[in-house]
This record gives sequence, C-alpha cells and structure tokens, in this order.
Amino acid sequence: MKKSAKADLRAKSADDLQAQSKELRETLLKARFANALEGKAKSIQYRNARRQIARIATLLTQKSSASQKVN
Repeated sequence: MKKSAKADLRAKSADDLQAQSKELRETLLKARFANALEGKAKSIQYRNARRQIARIATLLTQKSSASQKVN
C-alpha cells in the first residue's frame, strides 16, 4: 500500500473508518456467497479487502488508545 493511501486513512475520522470497514465486510460477505454459489473466486480482491479491514482496525485501535492517553 502506498504511503499516500495510508496517510489518507490516518486523516479520516473514526466514524468514517468504521463506515468504510463495514462496507468492506459487506463486500467480503458477498464475495463468499458468490464463491460458494457460482464458484467464482477473486482471491486477490478478497485478500486486499481483508488487509484493508485489518489496517482500518489497527488505526481505530491506535486512535482510541491515543485518546485514552490524553484523558
């Protein structure tokens, strides 16, 4: 992932990150159904979505721990 894309994620608010994570999880769910029903696997897109969800979860954790340290 490019540094600019990571910086874009860091610039987003926690609410925006949670919304984006929810959209990615729905995309993964649809991909699982498509794979089970039709046998069509898009493994690269699936892997990228999982990694993006992990990045977002990491950033949310960092933001929450940073806000707790301030308080």
